[in-house]
Amino acid sequence: MTAWALLSSPFHYVKFFFPLFLVSFSLYGLIHGATPGWNLLWVIGGLIVLEFSLGETEYNHDYRRPAIFVAMMYSYILVTLLLYLTFIWVLAFHFGGRDLFGLSEVVYALTHADMKLAHAGEGTGSLIFYTLMVGTVGGAGAIGLGHELSHRTREPLATFIARVAGIPAAFTYYAIEHGPGHHITVATDDDSSTALRGESLYRYFLRTMPRDYRMAWDIETDRMRRLGLSRFSWKNRLLHGWAAEAVLFLAVAWVAGFMGLVVFALAAFWTHFAYKLATYGQHYGITRVPGSEVKPHHAWDCANRLDFWLLAGGSRHTHHHLDGSVEFWNLRNIDGAPRLRFGYLVTILAGIIPPLWYRLSTPQLIEWDEKFATPRERALADQANARSGIPALMARSSSAGSCLAESV
Repeated sequence: MTAWALLSSPFHYVKFFFPLFLVSFSLYGLIHGATPGWNLLWVIGGLIVLEFSLGETEYNHDYRRPAIFVAMMYSYILVTLLLYLTFIWVLAFHFGGRDLFGLSEVVYALTHADMKLAHAGEGTGSLIFYTLMVGTVGGAGAIGLGHELSHRTREPLATFIARVAGIPAAFTYYAIEHGPGHHITVATDDDSSTALRGESLYRYFLRTMPRDYRMAWDIETDRMRRLGLSRFSWKNRLLHGWAAEAVLFLAVAWVAGFMGLVVFALAAFWTHFAYKLATYGQHYGITRVPGSEVKPHHAWDCANRLDFWLLAGGSRHTHHHLDGSVEFWNLRNIDGAPRLRFGYLVTILAGIIPPLWYRLSTPQLIEWDEKFATPRERALADQANARSGIPALMARSSSAGSCLAESV
């Protein structure tokens, strides 16, 4: 093995530890009472610079020690749960002056960090900062790595841990709905993760968040029916998750009071919004005939190097939908798949501003219609264009209708 190979081989593994570093750094900040200031903007700005500067990659590596990644995922979930525990301590201390579980004494004994002093007299700004941080980074554990574990269906422990990770963010439904729901209905009107053309992020969120729960309930109801059991059977996994979430949220109310519960619930709400913010760009505007085979052009792909590392392979979304059993480190960029013009982070931030989003996404949809859509999908796309409210797309729909009338 050459000297370069000896140096580069560990990096192939370490680069995927970015999420673990991020959640560990967040836990450190929460323990030491990180002040909000411009910290959040610095992090976002730094990631945008890295996203552009690192560019794209088609590189694929043959990983001989995948157990390293498995250990990383479980470590991430563990640190995420510690992050939530510390967040609950902060809420209990802020609203009731309580040293929950004597956690500050334990931390001081281990690190000599004085949590009481660090969080004494903190204002609303700090609390908002912590809520956004926990809701984003902690939620990434429930969604990002939890998503990967939920696909390891042959490992009961993995799917169980995925659901446990979702409890603090009220996301236990996700491991139930994602595979038999989203992966089957992707790019159709039945899919709660596919945004309609011309639908803003905010309308998409309000429309599809309840649908996620309804789809998970329908999946478990159907599973209970096939087992010959009532939908309210104790074997209903969704009821297990809801019960666990209720117990945790009631416990938060008990130790941190009503306002503590409100803030904790806001962190969970933000996790759901951040999740929808990500899925909004992954499938926006793509159409597929219900029941037809999922093809490479039914999800927006992204070849950005940083996104591949940061999102546990989630940016290589096309390959993931072609085969959900492929581990994130083995996902490939698929030749000929439709690609986002920018990285995921820029795409996500653009979605927050609807006019900017429509300006960036409309040319992509036009290209998708012309280069990727089958005749039947093009017909569905024309109908979606007509309903979109976006002039450039509506004009294409009118043009398609005129051509059809002339041909008749």
